[in-house]
Amino acid sequence: KLAETTYRDVNIAFANELAIVAERHGLDIGPVIQASNSQPYSHIHSPGISVGGHCIPVYPHFLLAGAPEARLPAVARQINDAMPAHAVSRLEGAMGALRGLRVAVLGLAYRGGVREHAFSGAYDVVRALEALGAVALVHDPLYSSQEIAGFGLEPYALGEPCAAAILHTDHLDYRTLDASAIPGVEVVVDGRGVLDPSNWSGVRLLHIGTAG
Repeated sequence: KLAETTYRDVNIAFANELAIVAERHGLDIGPVIQASNSQPYSHIHSPGISVGGHCIPVYPHFLLAGAPEARLPAVARQINDAMPAHAVSRLEGAMGALRGLRVAVLGLAYRGGVREHAFSGAYDVVRALEALGAVALVHDPLYSSQEIAGFGLEPYALGEPCAAAILHTDHLDYRTLDASAIPGVEVVVDGRGVLDPSNWSGVRLLHIGTAG
């Protein structure tokens, strides 16, 4: 179990490293990963905004507790832990200063379709936004506003105005969203690569692992 879970964490970290390199060089990492995985022994995962849940972000620490000399698991954890702040940095790069701006964080759950927020990267997205002075608001179709507020977060309802949004969780409900769901939105960071660009005309749509 430790080896299998840590392998997945390291694999995701490699995908995230490739994604960041692609962004810096103005490339799209998606076709690169697809071409790599056409080979029988390549199984690179998809990059994304965070790694959450009870297993993948946790079990590598169990492995490291018994083998502190293991280098890859520790580095992978650092890379994956930094992705929520990286997504916020991409938003800041597109919008400029975020201080005072309302930013919707779409998804509290760590994975789409799962009502579980253990070790969810949404908390790190909120912290990174608040560190830059933004007003972070959280929406999730699987949680009520009262539940979200109970977790110490400020709830958001679709239809309320926001200057920007960050999609954290790939819920099916979000895949069909369009710009009318977030009045006034200028930039959206699609942290899972699931939004339909044709639904976001006039909005700058950013992805993990692409220049745009």
